[in-house]
Amino acid sequence: MEFRQLEAFVATAELKSFSQAAKYLYLSQSTISSHVQNLEDDLGKKLLLRTTKSITLTPEGETFLAYARKIVETKDQAVLSLQQSSTSMLHIGASSIPSGYLLPEIIAGFKAKHPDMHFSIWQGSSDEIAELLLSNSLDIAFTGKDINSPLCETLKVCPDHLMLVTPATDEYKKLKESNAKISDILKYPMILRSNGSGTQFVASKLLEGLGIKKSDLDIIAQTNDLESIQQMIVHGLGISICSKFSIRNLLYSDKIIAYQLDNSNMRYFSLHYINVKKTQPQIKLFVDYVQSAINENKLDILA
Repeated sequence: MEFRQLEAFVATAELKSFSQAAKYLYLSQSTISSHVQNLEDDLGKKLLLRTTKSITLTPEGETFLAYARKIVETKDQAVLSLQQSSTSMLHIGASSIPSGYLLPEIIAGFKAKHPDMHFSIWQGSSDEIAELLLSNSLDIAFTGKDINSPLCETLKVCPDHLMLVTPATDEYKKLKESNAKISDILKYPMILRSNGSGTQFVASKLLEGLGIKKSDLDIIAQTNDLESIQQMIVHGLGISICSKFSIRNLLYSDKIIAYQLDNSNMRYFSLHYINVKKTQPQIKLFVDYVQSAINENKLDILA
């Protein structure tokens, strides 16, 4: 019995797929299948039931998985203990709004409890961050858009609301005073987030609900730079659909006018990680810290 056989078995059992286990371990599907078959031969027991549509554990497989998982976890802990003699590194990716408004507070709190932990942080669109996580380039991801993959575990961190934001010029003030419909305001020049953005994804759903196609909009600019969007609105260039978090510093100023949109368009900023990595000590520490902070309402962003 070899460790790589145990690792292949645990990954296959948890992901319920030889192909997904192969992607996770950076091996070919045939190699994963061979490792599991050789393990079964060594044990003289069938651990997995294979069909063309699914993989399930046998009773013997269920029993053996608990022990195999502990062995893999022990190896991960042993590696981490050696790394901690110098510095532990956590690779985190975040889309623009979590990166700017959620991650700094979380990292500061976690770092206070684990001063030896260091961080490599990557910012990109929600789609880019999801791709990096699924390719094993990240340990943790924060996005405002769901990652629909059997590889992922998700922890909802905090809700977000989209708002329609306009300049505070006389023209837009008159619209506000006349109680103009949202659908009428959306006819004005529009600044959108770039494709791949979680905000843009939810905004598109909102517009669809109002019967408005993207081709119906007067789009004058698309960008993923939140500060640019804010400044273009402030300078009267157009309107935008924004996360409430991204305009918090302007929300009660006289520089913009903001409209609360239908609560059915609320979304969550979530933490994601690869489920077979959940026992890796540094990932478990981080996820447990975030879960505890949510449960105890310790994050200012939840206020």
